[in-house]
Amino acid sequence: MHHATAIHIAQLIYNAALRRFEAVVEFFAPGMPVPLRVPVRVQAQPDMAHRRLVHALTREAQRQGIGRF
Repeated sequence: MHHATAIHIAQLIYNAALRRFEAVVEFFAPGMPVPLRVPVRVQAQPDMAHRRLVHALTREAQRQGIGRF
């Protein structure tokens, strides 16, 4: 992900039945005409701190292969 210049959490919902956040993380980089959109799911409590949630969502997107771009 070292080439990405911006990250945006495009959609975020908390699925209480499954106790997880579901989101779409967008990565923007020079030369990309549109952002790369990565759907992710993170098991967490609904009161998770914002900074920790953003970090978890971003790391999950990286884990799914964004890190190679």
